[in-house]
Amino acid sequence: MTVASTAHHAPILSVASLSIAQPAGRVLLSDVDLTLNAGEIVLLAGPSGTGKSTLINMLSGAIDPREEGWQASGEIRYGNQVYDLASDRVAIGGVVFQNFALFDDLSVADNLAIARDHSDAISPTLSAAIDRLIEDIDRRQPVASASGGQRQRVAIARTLLGNHPVLFLDEPNSGLDVSSSRQLAGMLRALVDEIDIPIVIIAHHFRHLIDVADRAVVLDSNAHALVEVAVETNAIEAALTAVENGEAPTAHAVPAPPVATDTRDLAEGGPLPDATARWELGWGVRFFLRYIWELCFSPSALLFVGLGCTIVGFVTTWFVFMYLPFRDYLLPVIHSDALAGLAFSELRVLAPLMAAVLISVRNSSLITASIGHKVYSDQIKAMRNLNVPHRLYINTMVMAASGVAAVFLAAAAVSLTAWVAMMTWAHIFPDGSTYMWRDQFLQRLWPPGVSFLVGWDWILAKTVPSIVGASAIALYFGYRPKHDVLDINKAIAQSLIWGLSFVLSWQSVLTLIEFKQVSARLEATF
Repeated sequence: MTVASTAHHAPILSVASLSIAQPAGRVLLSDVDLTLNAGEIVLLAGPSGTGKSTLINMLSGAIDPREEGWQASGEIRYGNQVYDLASDRVAIGGVVFQNFALFDDLSVADNLAIARDHSDAISPTLSAAIDRLIEDIDRRQPVASASGGQRQRVAIARTLLGNHPVLFLDEPNSGLDVSSSRQLAGMLRALVDEIDIPIVIIAHHFRHLIDVADRAVVLDSNAHALVEVAVETNAIEAALTAVENGEAPTAHAVPAPPVATDTRDLAEGGPLPDATARWELGWGVRFFLRYIWELCFSPSALLFVGLGCTIVGFVTTWFVFMYLPFRDYLLPVIHSDALAGLAFSELRVLAPLMAAVLISVRNSSLITASIGHKVYSDQIKAMRNLNVPHRLYINTMVMAASGVAAVFLAAAAVSLTAWVAMMTWAHIFPDGSTYMWRDQFLQRLWPPGVSFLVGWDWILAKTVPSIVGASAIALYFGYRPKHDVLDINKAIAQSLIWGLSFVLSWQSVLTLIEFKQVSARLEATF
């Protein structure tokens, strides 16, 4: 089915023989042709669940069929370039998502900056249009504090900074009152006249967009086709009713120029934006610093691990010396060996275990909640559309920060546990010297002349892989599809269960191996 153009502007982009099928095999579109003209507004309507959002996500690069199991084929012609959808991820359009998909941990200015830094330079005309679009918005404020209308304009401005030849809007007037819908329609008409690129609008509520639209297209889910209808409310509603009843909608006669079948029929245009995500060192460092703070150095992380290790150091030391059977008779004989054995159990076993469990539980929850929210709110799709390398900025930096957190917090846990053990011992034996405690507690784990704690490699071998592995599990569950908030909660629970199970399993196996390795030297060591 061919959808031709009726506007008087020159065609700039053509999609030929487009077919899209879901990973499960359901066909959404089959052998569809579509031509878009410069400076026109196209309404895209259709019953819910027929694939309208999927269409724009596929054409914008927000969905990569090669990674997610989607099946896509067809050619995109833009200027003198031809792209094959079956093998190329092509971002022909920038998407303004229904929920705006702004990066809510960034300010307005940073939302714009991350798009600008990962795209080609924009024209002065487009730059001026963007400035006018958001001229009354404080760019220093967090996007979460902006009003709905301001957030929408910031989302449009950010998408335009991606410098795509087409602008897609997904339900831009959803939830707006009559006055706001009319203001939005006027703003879009003025914008498209100024920057002269096509705008495709997915709309269920299209009454207030009719006056500014040049074309109307209905997605016929029965024939898996796009059908052009008259730009009239009655014509669009009749076509939608026909589709819902399983009938073929009445196509609008198109007397305009035929669909472009060769690149020579298209107006000259530059190459499409590179769909390969770009790495920017400054943003990479920024993401890393954010995650290293959240996962390692934030007060809640330090307090969480500190409380756990305080309990370990106090309880084990207190019960060993206060509840030892025949304490008055045995303690003078075994005091030194008791301290040495206590040091091994606390510093080589309990402190690393407590640190790994507490860090993995806390950080898994944070990671899964953060990524799950980004998936649910389409922020991951927005990063793809803007060529922001989310896997590098998020996955890599989360794993790197988790590794640093494992080393730092494990060392802190061991040190704090030892200090609490010393203070507890000093409370039990107020006449004893802490120098004596140090000599006896660390006599075989940190003897004079040794630079590091004996067994530090075992501590790191148990702690780092378990914490980093739990973070990887949290990322996996965070990235799984999210249809509602309950899916985010479910993902958090799953990441906690599987992550903690991995930590306990890894720690148990490594501890058993450690005991086996040192058993031959226990007599000499202890």
